[in-house]
Amino acid sequence: MTAPSATGRARFRARRQRTAIGLRLALYGLGPACLLLLWHHASETFATQRLFPGPAATYAGFVALLEDGQLWRDVLASLQRIGLGFAIGSLAGFAVGLAAGYVPLIRHLLYPYIHFFRFISPIAWLSMALLWLGSGEASKVALIVYTTTFIVMVNTMEGVFAVPVNRLRAARCFGAGPRQIFLWVIVPSALAYALAGSRLAMANSFATIVAAEMLAADAGLGFLSWVSRQWLAVDHIFVAIICLGVIGFLADRALVVVNDTVFRPYRLSI
Repeated sequence: MTAPSATGRARFRARRQRTAIGLRLALYGLGPACLLLLWHHASETFATQRLFPGPAATYAGFVALLEDGQLWRDVLASLQRIGLGFAIGSLAGFAVGLAAGYVPLIRHLLYPYIHFFRFISPIAWLSMALLWLGSGEASKVALIVYTTTFIVMVNTMEGVFAVPVNRLRAARCFGAGPRQIFLWVIVPSALAYALAGSRLAMANSFATIVAAEMLAADAGLGFLSWVSRQWLAVDHIFVAIICLGVIGFLADRALVVVNDTVFRPYRLSI
């Protein structure tokens, strides 16, 4: 009786898991389906359909851009800028945030500047970035670095501040010195908060690069959206917007996967 009962329970659990997965997939598909229906209805009832193309016209524009090769160039240009700026900004933000959180002298020196500049939008620096760095890649990457650095920096500082006192006392009781406490207690706690802040920084990077590419670029999704406006190619604008959302969603999921695998011992529940 024991073996069949265990087998039956295993089958029941497997069937329940399959049902849960199927229900989840159905719910995931229901939202986009409803959105497409609403989009189609809004396009059909809009006064000028050229200014509000429906899903079919947008898909046709997507295929045309894909076959022309322009969409690939724009997507790769935006991803390269975001990837480089995000990597540099995350490393710089983590290093400075760690130092400012752990060393009181550095914290007192940098605190007013950190909380002054982090409230200034990177778009406010766009004109100065163009004047100082030109209209090439450096200005756009610098804006991504700027918008990423302060988010990761502040989160890292909070991670240092959030280390439980009992954890520090336990490390000292086991004979850990200042260097060991920093490497094995402070850094892991700060890393957990920095990883949580990296998702917010990634979202801000996408928002920043669009504005930068609209004003000073010859490729990129922001550039595609801006140029399409001049020719009333609203379907191409919709393609650029949808691509930004899809790529941003995939980038966020990729960060979650990396946090859950590579940095699993240090991650927060985000």
